[in-house]
Amino acid sequence: MSLTTLDQIIQSGQKLTPMMEQYYKLKKQYPDIFLLYRMGDFYEVFFEDAVEVSKILNITLTHRGSIGEIKIPMAGIPHHAASSYIDKLTSRGLKAAICEQIEDPKDAIGIVKRAVTQVVSPGMPYDLEKTEGQENRFIACTNYQHKRFQLVLLDYTTGLFRGYLISNEDEFLEKLKLYAPKEMITYMGQFDQFPKVLEYIKTQNILRTHLSCEYFDISHSSIYVEKLIPSYQRDKTLSASKEILSPIGALGFYITSTQDLFQLHHIRPFSLISEKGKMKISLATLKGLEILPGQKENYKYSLLGHLDKTITSMGARFIKNLFLSPLCDVDLINQRLDFVQLLSNHKTFLKETREQLKQVRDIERILAKTTLGKTTPGDTLNLMQTIWAFAEINQNLQSILQSPISDLTPSNLVELKNLAEEIKKTINDEIGASLDKGNLIRDGYNKQRDHLKKISQNTQIELQKIEDQYKKDTSIGNLKIKYNNVAGYFIEVSKSHLDKVPAHFKRKQTLVNAERYLTDELIQFEKEILTAKNSLEKMEREIFNNLLNAIKNLASDILIMAHNLAFLDTFLALSFVADQEGFTRPIFLNDKKILEVQGGFHPLIKHFIQEKFIPHNLNLNQDSYFGLITGPNMAGKTTVMREMAIIQFLGQIGSFVPAKKATLSLCDYLFCRLGASDDITKGQSTFMVEMTEAAEIIRHATNQSLIILDELGRGTSTHDGLAIAWALTEHLVKKTKALCLFATHYHELIDVVSKLAGAKNFTTEIINQDGKVHFLYRLIEQGATQSFGIYVAGLAGLPESILKRSNELLNKLEGVHPVNNRKSSTSLQPGFFDNIPEQKTPQYLIDIENILKSIDPLQMTPIEALSTLDQIKKNLPLQ
Repeated sequence: MSLTTLDQIIQSGQKLTPMMEQYYKLKKQYPDIFLLYRMGDFYEVFFEDAVEVSKILNITLTHRGSIGEIKIPMAGIPHHAASSYIDKLTSRGLKAAICEQIEDPKDAIGIVKRAVTQVVSPGMPYDLEKTEGQENRFIACTNYQHKRFQLVLLDYTTGLFRGYLISNEDEFLEKLKLYAPKEMITYMGQFDQFPKVLEYIKTQNILRTHLSCEYFDISHSSIYVEKLIPSYQRDKTLSASKEILSPIGALGFYITSTQDLFQLHHIRPFSLISEKGKMKISLATLKGLEILPGQKENYKYSLLGHLDKTITSMGARFIKNLFLSPLCDVDLINQRLDFVQLLSNHKTFLKETREQLKQVRDIERILAKTTLGKTTPGDTLNLMQTIWAFAEINQNLQSILQSPISDLTPSNLVELKNLAEEIKKTINDEIGASLDKGNLIRDGYNKQRDHLKKISQNTQIELQKIEDQYKKDTSIGNLKIKYNNVAGYFIEVSKSHLDKVPAHFKRKQTLVNAERYLTDELIQFEKEILTAKNSLEKMEREIFNNLLNAIKNLASDILIMAHNLAFLDTFLALSFVADQEGFTRPIFLNDKKILEVQGGFHPLIKHFIQEKFIPHNLNLNQDSYFGLITGPNMAGKTTVMREMAIIQFLGQIGSFVPAKKATLSLCDYLFCRLGASDDITKGQSTFMVEMTEAAEIIRHATNQSLIILDELGRGTSTHDGLAIAWALTEHLVKKTKALCLFATHYHELIDVVSKLAGAKNFTTEIINQDGKVHFLYRLIEQGATQSFGIYVAGLAGLPESILKRSNELLNKLEGVHPVNNRKSSTSLQPGFFDNIPEQKTPQYLIDIENILKSIDPLQMTPIEALSTLDQIKKNLPLQ
């Protein structure tokens, strides 16, 4: 059998070359991840790594020499393009160890020294520039102890650092879904008793790293806790919750063992999040209500996409985290609402500040790059620009603030301005300035540096003087002094003038048509020039590093500034949208149960459907807290329910809401069960999915919750579905007593609800004129008189013969099984499609058919569907 792995070669007793020996020692330290070994302008991988990497990256697999008779498999990626290749590896849930040359090859005695400087992974990317600005990239570290889950989340790219103590598997799983970590640090067997968590990790392809249990023991890992949380902060913030230190210690070990770092300057102060002051809402509800997009490409059709008018990347991340964590604290909500109101009242400040925010850069990631040693001169200039912009914004803000805002932390502006001045004095802001060109530092900053630069810049002038002198002394008119990277400086003389070459010219190289020479003078000149260049580069690097140290020393102040800018950007965006779209400030009542809305509207539908939106009024309170909504499809039942949920949600993040007036009570848990579909991957039918979600609501809802239910009981027999919906209605009204909107086609429930204290009926208003049905979309307090299903089927394009037969059968069925003995139920539908003469299909119907054929309903969001419906309506002839 041919030997294919380096271990097999070692075991066979084959002698390794010095380079392979060095590679082997490094690879043994990182046996389970790819080792990218720097050789000149390439990162090379060898043996089994080379085979795997070549397949994943679709690059050439070649060979580099051999050991004995065994060829060494090799693949390589160019250093200048490494970022895209490495990102491709990490996007597959893989890791790579970056091995760099840590000494200049010219100074090396034997093999060049190399060391692993960074391990990259899905949670710790190679190139922060390419990390999506709007997204956090979390690493999760977890522990289960004392019947509680300890969850720590760190965004290594921005420094966001928080933790949770969670009492059950469902809530823990929900947190994982909300924050979607790219990587998880656990110990072996940690989730063996939690199959739902294991299933989620597997289906989401989350990279999981197992550490030894000792790193989760705080008595062994306190030194690593210190890496992430200084002792003074730990004593202050975690004195009552020391168990969370267990995963923090393990995370600290993991990061410090994979990154060549002494200190993590860019990590924010740790925040242990209490669920007491937060409204609970699941990711399924956020996506079901289209608050968050179901898929990335549907972002603009989500509430977040619609309201996210932030200017900065930091603001974009902040507003998304705001959406993931609504408040359940009236004082904090009102403080945010006060701020939105203040910004709305000062429209000049709002407009000018949003313009100034265009000068703000992503300083969270700039600070992360500083920690990782990847800061560019341009990054420091961007930091300087951001400080100046913040200073001006802060000054203007203080002039309108009426009282302090707890979300805004006072920042050390004096020190930040001094840092900005230092950057301005130090860094050359000309395009192309870099460390290896000797033009990074601004002229005048350091006299010794300026002298070295002058020597370097005068090289050509001095060379020309020497060349002119040699031409004069030798009478060789075409004598040239040249330079290349291999030979350095040399004199070149053509063959026709060799007889004129003086004795002190020392032959260096013979060419076909010329000879090359050196002189003592030229050798000395080259030494001085190279010394000056090396000294210049070394000095510029030293000055630049001193500046980076100054930035690191102000890391905490920079992070405060970043937070304040992100918060301000977010609430300026919310205030801007509120003014643009006619949102109003909600009123929160602490001592009442209420959802009272006047002139409410769905912001997305109003935006995308370019027709007048009919606003809705609703009043649920402690006397009438359950609303049953009946009526036909397309009449707006679901829109009303989504709208009310969105109003409650936006109010509790501290935003104005889409209504003329809204009076709300605090909601502790927002539930939403909208149209379900089969979950084939789990073997669950539509009915099973519905029942599972309903059971979840019954288990967790309280009398302070808001529940949105749409069409429960489908997918089984009519009687079964009705019985379940009926029993659920009674339970919600009599026992749960939460605010609830329940849309259904079971009209039998209308009479049930009319007899239940605490419940009332609603429908969307419809009128019949001249044999035609008109949906008015207004919500009124009464039960629906009929479903108009056959009429809607006609609008959908069912053949006339089927519609006529449907009417005949409906009359028979309602005669045998009258619904609630409502005589009105036969007053509209029969006769709508009677005596319809056969006719040629009109062009507008052909156009509508083509639209319908061009779409895939299964891939559309509700908003996209409504937008398409609006397009279809525009094809209808004017009535």
